[in-house]
Amino acid sequence: MENLLRFGEKLFDELEIAVYRSRNVSASVELNEISMASTRSGAVTVIRGIKDKRLGIAIVDSDEPERIREAIEQAAKMSKLNGRDERWVSLPEPGKYRERQRPNYELEEASPDILVEKLVHGIKLVREKDKSAVVAGGAGGVSWEERHIINSHGVDVSQEGGAAYVYFELVGRKEGVVTPGIFDFDARRDLNLDVEGTVERAVQKVKWAYSVKASRNEDVPVILSPWAIAELFSYALLPAFSGERLVKETTPLAGKIGEKIASDVLTLYDDPFHPLSLEPAIADGEGVPTRKNVLIEEGTFRGFVWDNYWARVYGTESTGNGKRDLGSGGINIGFHNVVIENGKRSLEDLIAEIDRGYLVDGLQGAHSSNPDNGNFAVTANPAFLIEDGEVKGASVFLIAGNVYELLKQASEVTGEQAVIPFMTTMIAPHVKFENVKIAGK
Repeated sequence: MENLLRFGEKLFDELEIAVYRSRNVSASVELNEISMASTRSGAVTVIRGIKDKRLGIAIVDSDEPERIREAIEQAAKMSKLNGRDERWVSLPEPGKYRERQRPNYELEEASPDILVEKLVHGIKLVREKDKSAVVAGGAGGVSWEERHIINSHGVDVSQEGGAAYVYFELVGRKEGVVTPGIFDFDARRDLNLDVEGTVERAVQKVKWAYSVKASRNEDVPVILSPWAIAELFSYALLPAFSGERLVKETTPLAGKIGEKIASDVLTLYDDPFHPLSLEPAIADGEGVPTRKNVLIEEGTFRGFVWDNYWARVYGTESTGNGKRDLGSGGINIGFHNVVIENGKRSLEDLIAEIDRGYLVDGLQGAHSSNPDNGNFAVTANPAFLIEDGEVKGASVFLIAGNVYELLKQASEVTGEQAVIPFMTTMIAPHVKFENVKIAGK
């Protein structure tokens, strides 16, 4: 790598070489049968060079020195074709990294057979617990990645690690009722996936869904599950914390640091070193040290997150939130592991206190939310009616509103948290919101 960097420095004022090696193992379920198992591996190298403030990027599906050398030459040609970016300052300087956590090396050599065994076990458990339910879909996977980032300013950092996941999607058919697809999942940094707990939770929701209850227009307490929270926040809320949006004046949080934007029960932060994190990265996609960044503390907005480019444009420092896009080779502002701090009581405790309300396990249409103002309109499905402290059956309804108004309606979060491997990995509890306006369907 050092020789390649020296070669590239003859062509550029600044140069970055990022090498990614990966191995992915997966298996899938369809209609109670294993439908696929595979193992895939490969390498990608991204070259990012700057000459006279002109950026050149090249990507090659290899980690072989000769191919990387060719990519450096290609990036140099690209930089000559691009216009000058007068806002460009420089690539990152070296920083102090936290001690690497020892990865679980059993993930590096995991076999599809292990996943198939877990999926077959899950299918068997579903059949035993509910003969009217079918495993319509599901999958298990193990990912392993090794990264090495080096640049002409002295950044030289490498890290490795992996994670595993399993999920099951069930559909129940009983007495003329066909339930919506209902799923549950588990994800962690080892192979001890909780198949039994995943199936138990999914089957319970299917049994609730056999009883269909009409919804109506009303203002009621609503509990959003970790998955529903991840869906809504990923689209309506989290983009607003990007420093790029602050520079471009497209975030509703501009000028609000230190102000109350949520209920006191909500504390939200990005922390790659959380014990449940799937990727305890010591460096971001451009080699900047990562850290815990508090976004909301007991309802108060604490700050934005930054990559190197937009931080320098704004006159601040990177928070270690540069995420590499292996499709384009570029860097975007993103999150490592968003955490909603948990409370003390259980989901059952929260349900027991509700005279009439809903438990929402999924939100359809969250992707159409507007992060520029926080507006959203979603369909709650699957959702479950709560009456007199008990779940009575399944419903479907609409929720339209503003995420910042919703944040202020939060009244409690559960002690249990779930790891959600969504767009951004999120660790979230169930969150109860008061007086949510819903429209029955």
